[in-house]
Amino acid sequence: MIKIIVDQPYDGSMNMALDLAIAKLNAIRKISTLRIYQWKFPTISLGKHQKTNNLNWKFIKNNNISVVRRPSGGRAVLHNNEITYSFSTFASNENLPSNLLASYMKISQALIRSLNELGIEADIERSKREGVTKDFCYDAPSFYEVKVNGKKLIGSAQYRTANFVLQHGSIPIKHDHETYVNSFKYSHTEWIKQHLISSTIDLETILKKPISKMEIVKALEIGFKSVFKEEISEGFLEQEEILLAQKIKNNFTVLEEKN
Repeated sequence: MIKIIVDQPYDGSMNMALDLAIAKLNAIRKISTLRIYQWKFPTISLGKHQKTNNLNWKFIKNNNISVVRRPSGGRAVLHNNEITYSFSTFASNENLPSNLLASYMKISQALIRSLNELGIEADIERSKREGVTKDFCYDAPSFYEVKVNGKKLIGSAQYRTANFVLQHGSIPIKHDHETYVNSFKYSHTEWIKQHLISSTIDLETILKKPISKMEIVKALEIGFKSVFKEEISEGFLEQEEILLAQKIKNNFTVLEEKN
């Protein structure tokens, strides 16, 4: 059984804390959760080990952008006008391969099936491409990420322990490459922006019309049910998950380091 939570927007630190809290408790409860959510403020999420020395803090502060660190790896994502999915389950779940890439592949298949439901034909990246920067998740697709018309659509990252698997990712409704690029200190911002425009895509560009959150939610519900062949149970955040998240949320906040 997969519990689906269509969540309200939270600030970045709470979103990351909730993803991790749910995953930790799923390891005990032996269930899976698909959480679908947005962000209260525009937020840059950094990979677990990503360095912060290239962040453009002046631009970030002037534009009221939050910065958080994900429990998962990878590079920076701008969360603004997008939907984030988070799928977590217990490590011994026989319905998800124990191999990292194979499990990534299965979740990507569920995402592709969800996109099919929206009338979008998507496929999977079979290699790891080199990006033009060290900072942007969206400047190149990695193994088994989701593409449409050869362009990266969904950027995902996975975190796994001996007890649980957590994978979350961004489904852009409309990219804001300007804000994304200017949040970092690069001199050739226009060139990077043009690279992103040519190598990425978003839902509104594909569909040529606006799309609602609930349309995406319904498609994800169908996609994950179809690929995992499990019943979907509509749920909500439980008190235990909220309390654990509140306890750990400060671990994900990233602040400017003063010299």
